[in-house]
Amino acid sequence: MNRSVYPILGAEVSLPFYLTGIGTTDPEYHIVRTEGLISHQIMFTTGGSGMLISQGREFPQTKGVCTFMPPAVPHEYYPDNRDWQTSWVVFRGSALADIMRAMGFEGIRSSAPVNTDDLEHLFSAVFAVAGEYSKAEKCSQLLYSYILEARRLLDGSANAANDHVSRAAGFIEREFRRDLSLSEIADSAGLSEQHFCRVFRKVTGMTPIEFLTRKRISEAKTLLSDTDMSVSDIGRAVGYTDRSYFTSVFRKYEGFSPSDYKKLK
Repeated sequence: MNRSVYPILGAEVSLPFYLTGIGTTDPEYHIVRTEGLISHQIMFTTGGSGMLISQGREFPQTKGVCTFMPPAVPHEYYPDNRDWQTSWVVFRGSALADIMRAMGFEGIRSSAPVNTDDLEHLFSAVFAVAGEYSKAEKCSQLLYSYILEARRLLDGSANAANDHVSRAAGFIEREFRRDLSLSEIADSAGLSEQHFCRVFRKVTGMTPIEFLTRKRISEAKTLLSDTDMSVSDIGRAVGYTDRSYFTSVFRKYEGFSPSDYKKLK
């Protein structure tokens, strides 16, 4: 069932936050916004699943995922099935862009699945007064609480992602000298391979295997600079049993072969 309210706007447009629309969409449908929205939007999934795409990035939307979308950012979203249900709030405000940026709302942000009970409670409170012109300021007050709760969920999700990545990075730091599989590294973080790769890249800007390779090359550079070990021995010491492959990887990242790098030092 779909339901929505678009308030009559009056004096509240001078407030830092004011509601421009609120609603639930069940089932959610395919939306393409080539120029984005005029308003800021925070939505969360209450059931089913979908996919949000913006600027080449994908943001899976499953139950408990909270997503923030700033204005004027092109995006598209669509259901994975007919059961995707969302609750959404759109809002504006005087100098809102600077306020939201200061609060950490920059670019599209999407949480991991989280407990949205408090967010749903605030959503219901905002919805209850959204259509009453005499309660515009009360609506803005509740809207601010809703935004703060969304920020808490988004920041908490980011912290959880950092924790997973930190565990995996620590595992790589300890175990890089031996043959490591992606599944082992994902297991160390407590995540499935697919989800782990997405979280790891989001936090570090690189894949887990690239992080492992950079760790090995970093250690190899230290050994090339500070020891008299042979290139083959150094390769084995950092996890490469094949000297030619070690040389190829080292050259790709440093622009020199290990032997040439050793001479430079």
